[in-house]
Amino acid sequence: MWTRNWCIAATKSFTSQLVILYKIVQRLSNNKITINFENFSTSILKILENTTKIQQIAKELKEISDIYILGRGINYPIAIETALKLKELTYIHAKGIAGGELKHGPLALMDSNVFVIIINPNDSTYLDTLTSAREIKARGAKIIGVSDIESDVYDYWIEMPKIDEVLYPISEIIPLQLLSYYAALEKNTDPDYPRNLAKSVTVK
Repeated sequence: MWTRNWCIAATKSFTSQLVILYKIVQRLSNNKITINFENFSTSILKILENTTKIQQIAKELKEISDIYILGRGINYPIAIETALKLKELTYIHAKGIAGGELKHGPLALMDSNVFVIIINPNDSTYLDTLTSAREIKARGAKIIGVSDIESDVYDYWIEMPKIDEVLYPISEIIPLQLLSYYAALEKNTDPDYPRNLAKSVTVK
């Protein structure tokens, strides 16, 4: 996805692993779980063809020092991966939060100086996650919603394609990788060569 071959952030590695896992699941289920990769590819292409809104949101992250990413259920690992990319590329303090743990500590950190990315596709976790978003916004934090449904609780909305629920994780990570990339450019950091990191570890 990035412009050079040596991409330390390994965005292509992560998305490729997800696709391979989907293919393994499909094969192990004897195709009882079917995934239309062609339709899915078309949906992702639409995200890549129009990144203007993501670039505009990235400008809002230029001066912030803390950002939290909330995901529930199958979306939580994507929250963790997004936090990693933001830390690596922008040097913003970022942390993934499990939706069910919001009131057990993270809610105390929410104030007007904080941005929170809410990963909230229209799946079985949608309403619970929307409730969490409202609780966070009530504390003054700015909300970036990543969803296939727009909501008035979001200060900024990154639209996801409407696809099969099982494919939501990979359709979430693509725009969030782009957000990390453009936020890095806004902060004048090199997204291909994050400071203090290496593609492979050669010393213990």
